[in-house]
Amino acid sequence: MTQKPADMASVSAMRQDPDRPGAWLYKVQNVDFKQYSRFIIEPATIYRGPEASFAGMSDGQLNELATMLTAESRRALGDSYAVTTRPTPGTARVVQKIVSVEEGSSGSSGSRTLPIGAVSNAVQGAPGGSSGFTGSLVVATEIYDAQSSKLLAAAVRRYTPPVFDVEATMSSMDTARTGVRQAAADLRTAVDVAQGKRAPLNRMPGGAGTGGYGG
Repeated sequence: MTQKPADMASVSAMRQDPDRPGAWLYKVQNVDFKQYSRFIIEPATIYRGPEASFAGMSDGQLNELATMLTAESRRALGDSYAVTTRPTPGTARVVQKIVSVEEGSSGSSGSRTLPIGAVSNAVQGAPGGSSGFTGSLVVATEIYDAQSSKLLAAAVRRYTPPVFDVEATMSSMDTARTGVRQAAADLRTAVDVAQGKRAPLNRMPGGAGTGGYGG
């Protein structure tokens, strides 16, 4: 089960995500998410609570991942939505934290051979779960009304590269970078679902998710 960061405002109200086993979700009922067409993407941060675990990564590596998550999320939303810094009406504020990075059993070697159990591992490493072979990245996301600071939705999700994506699993940083890109795509999907621009899906390729935070 993916750990919930203890400092999240919604931690006590979070429930298991029905669309993603092992993940957590919170959303305010009776909120019209279609009213939010502008987004402030706060700089992503590194969670330092007791649930945090980063596979021996340096502060420099973690800061690189946080910067990448911010940039990828702004790019993903900026393709179709207004990304801003001003808390005007109809603006939502997105807060993201990298909670953990798990190193896969392949370690950080530059090459590896897929074991016989790789196919079974790929199934077990489905979205929200953990793939011991490929490693994973856990991201916590909270979405607020930018003017009132009311929490609208939150999610804690694990991102795992496909077991056969050799390039994405050559090191912990490769795994984490792939997870960052998945998290940004997941955010875009969640916003699209909440906006009614696409129907909720149970799964997306590469571990990116699904039913949205507010849909």
